[in-house]
Amino acid sequence: MTRSEPTFDAIIVGSGASGSWAAKELTEGGLHVLMLEAGRNLDLSRDFPADATVGAIGMVGRAKAALNGQLIQAQCAAISETTKQFYVNDRKNPYTAPRGKPFLWYRGRQLGGRLHTWSRHVPRMSDNEFKAASLRGQGVDWPLSYDDLAPHYDAVERTLGVHGTPAGIANCPDGQFIGRATTTKIEETFLENVEERLPHIRVTHGRTVKYDQERVPLPLRLALDTGRLDIRTDAVVSHVMTDSKTGKATGVEYVEGETGRTHAAYGRVVVLCASAIESVRILLNSRSARHPSGVGDSSGHLGRYLCDHVAYAQTGSVPDADAEPSPAKDGFDFAATGLYIPSFCQQESTNFPGGYGIQIGIGRGKPTWGMFALGEMQPRYDNHVSLDPKKKDAWGIPAARIECSHSQDEVNMVAHMRRTIPEIAAAGGLEVDANLDLGRGNIVFRMLRSRVFADYGAYWPGAAIHESGGARMGDRPENSVVNSFCQCWDADNVFVTDGACFVSSGFQNHTLTMMALTVRACQFITRDYLNN
Repeated sequence: MTRSEPTFDAIIVGSGASGSWAAKELTEGGLHVLMLEAGRNLDLSRDFPADATVGAIGMVGRAKAALNGQLIQAQCAAISETTKQFYVNDRKNPYTAPRGKPFLWYRGRQLGGRLHTWSRHVPRMSDNEFKAASLRGQGVDWPLSYDDLAPHYDAVERTLGVHGTPAGIANCPDGQFIGRATTTKIEETFLENVEERLPHIRVTHGRTVKYDQERVPLPLRLALDTGRLDIRTDAVVSHVMTDSKTGKATGVEYVEGETGRTHAAYGRVVVLCASAIESVRILLNSRSARHPSGVGDSSGHLGRYLCDHVAYAQTGSVPDADAEPSPAKDGFDFAATGLYIPSFCQQESTNFPGGYGIQIGIGRGKPTWGMFALGEMQPRYDNHVSLDPKKKDAWGIPAARIECSHSQDEVNMVAHMRRTIPEIAAAGGLEVDANLDLGRGNIVFRMLRSRVFADYGAYWPGAAIHESGGARMGDRPENSVVNSFCQCWDADNVFVTDGACFVSSGFQNHTLTMMALTVRACQFITRDYLNN
């Protein structure tokens, strides 16, 4: 093993949604930062070819991807010929799940992580989620409130630029919008129809991050501009190293992806932003005499309460004349979400806790409509990540074993989605087919249906690509892994700011909240922690 010099002020693991913002905040706060990314650097000509066209990968393309090592990734609904290089090789990056409990873990390992494939839809979470136990009598309260996070939401939105329209919806707070994104005429008609005919349902315009022509994420570019960020790609972190006396982190150990050589990198602070399951895997693998079951597991909660959004989709057709071409030359900035319906379930009597939101696209580039529902999965102790005792990845690191299934609550929620979405579609003036579940009219999905969908209609857990939990926040060490600043109770110079720190999933897409939590945690590091 070689020792990397110098000792850095901070080491960031991961370069995606959370990692890029950690780099920006820490370097702008004056710290010298090392970023370790498990995947490769970007190859602009190969990754973003000038003649690329946006479109489905098709059955043949999926079969080729599977044969080339992407058996799991090829099942992702969003994978395409344009994006398949942004999904991992499953042979090199294996994981396991119990028989009969599939979990679809879609991953991206390259500079920028999954930001190259995200939908850019960024609703805020609210106290309806952060204080669910207090306000709704459901779930668990987070150790912070919406007011604690609001200024950090503001900061992220002002930097990235977020399209949206103020709507005054309590469980989907308004943000710092730059104006609404392009919508189709049929979407505007749908919005008016639904709000007139179903007054208990609010429809608003999608909250979408402005399309960025640059390929390196903006927060990373800003961090690099400071001159205080070093980036090492193909650096697969295996574990956090800790001091045997204090229990604090001294740095991380990583493996060079191409050569297999092992290195140690030393830092005053370690910030894990590798994605929820990956960060948990690193913590579990960080075993020592001081941390016998991994850094952060003194409470017994490390790896527990894993969630993914409950995902369900329906589609239909619209007249050819109502389809509008993408306003962009390459199609990338015509986001899939034109309209958004935040959860309305609390206004009804339901047989499940929580609620779900619906992302809507109508006539966006093709004569179809789609409604994609994402629901709040209840955190359960039994849904967890552990280390597989036998399986290892290509670099000799124990693979994750993921056990996560839907409870009857989630099954009941999906039944509500299946019943309600056609009602909303019809109220909006759309043509509704009796067999409009996603996949029934598509040969690819018919052939893959049992691999992607449960028999009650939902995607299998993981398919929403919104995994969260595993190193959840809490107000004391006995009930959690980190505190409200994402700071590990067991090693106070270890921070976990990706989806692993979530207490519950909420119904909103997670990325904006992950970014805001990262900004809050990193400002705490620079202003308070390292100054004490």
